Amino acid sequence: MKFIKSLFFTVLFIGLYSCSSSEDNGDGGSSTIESITITASTLTQIVGEPVTFSVLTDTNEDVTANATISAGNDIVANATYTSTTTGDVLVTANYAGKKATVTVTFIDVPPTSITLTANSLTQSTGDATIFTVKTDTGINVTESASITVNGNAITGASFTSNTAGNFEVIATYEDFTSEAITVNYTQVINFAKRVLIEDYTGTWCGYCPRVSYGIEQVMAQTNYAVPVAIHRGNDPYNFAGANVLENLIGLQGYPTAMLNRLTDWNYPEPNNVNQVIALTQGALPKLGIAMTASVSGGNVNLTVNAKFGKTISGAKLVVYALENGLIYDQVNYTSYFGGGSTISGFTHDHVLRAVYTNILGDDIPSSESVYNNVYTKTYSVAVPSNVANAANMEFVAFVVGADKKAINVRKAVSGDNQSFEVIE
Repeated sequence: MKFIKSLFFTVLFIGLYSCSSSEDNGDGGSSTIESITITASTLTQIVGEPVTFSVLTDTNEDVTANATISAGNDIVANATYTSTTTGDVLVTANYAGKKATVTVTFIDVPPTSITLTANSLTQSTGDATIFTVKTDTGINVTESASITVNGNAITGASFTSNTAGNFEVIATYEDFTSEAITVNYTQVINFAKRVLIEDYTGTWCGYCPRVSYGIEQVMAQTNYAVPVAIHRGNDPYNFAGANVLENLIGLQGYPTAMLNRLTDWNYPEPNNVNQVIALTQGALPKLGIAMTASVSGGNVNLTVNAKFGKTISGAKLVVYALENGLIYDQVNYTSYFGGGSTISGFTHDHVLRAVYTNILGDDIPSSESVYNNVYTKTYSVAVPSNVANAANMEFVAFVVGADKKAINVRKAVSGDNQSFEVIE
């Protein structure tokens, strides 16, 4: 009897041990993964076209979504890869500690033609024309192509003419020759160069006399600077609409002085007068302004003419009405104007009183901003109600480009009938 019991427990133990030692890979009882494979939708692909990958286990389970796929050192997102260069690319898949690879070869499709294009077919003398050469398969071969202008080879892919005329341009690459394109260069018109100073200031601002003094120093050295005092805050001359400009320049505090709208006048401004003077010199603007102004009987009649010495895209016109000779005490933390905590009876000039356009500029139609055209705007309005003395009004007009910087500026007073300041 004891022998039978012993045999029974031995069989039971073996049975229990056999059950507890069955294989389990921790994936809910599925069999252990021995290997994976990665396949590509194609083993030869054109540069710029996608290849899609699939990853399977040795039990034919699709684990693509959970596998890590890399092409060289780059991780492949969504199991799809596109190469921008020719050659073999080793693609690797990793999953559950297993790895598999596949090699995909990327090739160019042989071109059958090339195309030559230019950044513009109508240019102004002195401006650069930039050329691009592409194959009909979309490959940019500009650096390898040869380009001739009127039969003369040029270096690189840029050409500039200082004389007006038509220029025939042809590109060659390997055995291919492009169709000719013609670039038309027109003569430019140069104008006198003026600089705009926009002074963000206030009668309450103790450091603002520093910029006022700097402006006086500039005006003593040149007649080609046009200042505008934009008063802000708790100030009798506060111009409420200036917040748009302050957002444009990212104003950090007062005083702030901007040249041609977007360039900081370096601190301390009176020590950097030459920075302003330099902006009246150098390359001449290809845009000129001439105004006719009349203030009479409580009315303003102002005509602004802008002449384009070259075609300018994205041009906008800004027109200001200012007032000079405003007397009000100025808080002062500086040593300028004799020092003292308050400058009694300080004369505030060039104070912005009204804007006849959007303060960021009114669009000049592209059909009007072309070479040798004169764009004209006329304003017949009442003298602004905040103007104390209409006889002290002056007007400032300037044109900004697509980059929002002032291209050129001019001021006028009542009785002016200006001509364009053409520089031969």
